[in-house]
Amino acid sequence: MDKFKISTAARFMGKHANNLIKKLLLLFLGAAAAGIFFFSALHMGISWGLDSFFYKTDYLEHAEQRTVEHLQEYIQEGALTPYDKELLSKWVKKKDVVYLEIYRDNRLLYASGSPMDMALEDLVSPYYKNRSYTLKFADGEADIVLLGIFDYQFYSSALIVEILLSFLVFFILFILGIKKGIQYIQELQTAISVMEGGCLEHPIAVKGEDELAKLAEGLEQLRLSLKQNIQIENDLKQANQNLITGIAHDLRTPLTALTMYIQILQSDVCTDESSKQYYLEKIMGKAAMMKELSDRLFECSQIHDEADEKPLNEMRTLQDTFMDYLSEMTMYLENQGFEINAELEWRTVSIGVRMDYIARIVDNMSSNLVKYATSSVPITLKTIYENHMAGIEVSNQITIQNGVVESTKVGIKNVKRMISQMNGICQIEMEQESYKIRILFPIID
Repeated sequence: MDKFKISTAARFMGKHANNLIKKLLLLFLGAAAAGIFFFSALHMGISWGLDSFFYKTDYLEHAEQRTVEHLQEYIQEGALTPYDKELLSKWVKKKDVVYLEIYRDNRLLYASGSPMDMALEDLVSPYYKNRSYTLKFADGEADIVLLGIFDYQFYSSALIVEILLSFLVFFILFILGIKKGIQYIQELQTAISVMEGGCLEHPIAVKGEDELAKLAEGLEQLRLSLKQNIQIENDLKQANQNLITGIAHDLRTPLTALTMYIQILQSDVCTDESSKQYYLEKIMGKAAMMKELSDRLFECSQIHDEADEKPLNEMRTLQDTFMDYLSEMTMYLENQGFEINAELEWRTVSIGVRMDYIARIVDNMSSNLVKYATSSVPITLKTIYENHMAGIEVSNQITIQNGVVESTKVGIKNVKRMISQMNGICQIEMEQESYKIRILFPIID
């Protein structure tokens, strides 16, 4: 099963190996498209605004007039003529947005940057008619035509701003797009740090289906596996501890009965061999029970491992199951000074049990009655038949010392566990001064 999961995951990873690269590429293209769209819209808007501004105002005319005035000052300062081409070209270069032509008597004398300087003498009229200005040169007046791109600086500056803003939009969108991935990587890093600290309770969120999601899924499976392994280890330790504690508690009861039987043999009660043999057999039974309990200390995992449990293959009648053990318990309690009120009705019904568990359950009940029951009130022992189940019920008054009933409840936990493993029910009713325990098993038809 694990190999199948690994191979399936490997095929899925191979199929989606470039998911992250594709996402980054799509994100880049999307951000670039958004930047271009923003640039186009912004360029159209700013261009329309500048066009409207220049159309509605006389800014360009004033700029052209100022340039003409500057040229007149330059001519006067240098006493220039239209034939001082180098000095005029020098001025034009400083004003690199200006194209200058000089005419006299409709004859072209100078053109800035003209590729046809050699043929100027053949031109008798300008290339085009435009608004002209008359300037005073050192050799007389001449007409000039000045073409200035005086709005160029505005459009060029606007273009630079548009490009910068568009790139900023692209950059912001791209960063916002990868921000989730970066935050997810940081989240995984935090989760790994938490796992390194020994905390396995916080799940790792799996987002998407790319490589980061597969990494998160792998980390989550690792977390669950580690948590499960640690839980299994803790459960085994706790199970072993509970078993050892329970069996150690169960050993006290047969030891008490064993001591009682030895005391009877040492007394003058047994005068014939048959009585002595009877109690010797009881002692051997208790010794065998103690040996079984001690052996189970070395088989701690069997009690909580259902695969190793002995099958419930003993089908017995209710009388065969409890009669001998209840008789022994009655004799034991009477020897301890208790009075027993037995209301036993043995019907012909069968139940599935483990007799070693039944012996331990009755011994625990006997031990608890000696510890906690008051001897001044009779102990009631009866059989129960109800809801297609059969069993026994034991009720007694509780001895209260200094207002507190002290108990570790280890024995009753073992009783409930063993009854549950035999598919039975253990019901306990405890009031201020009374205690009742009912043990029921399903009737087998």
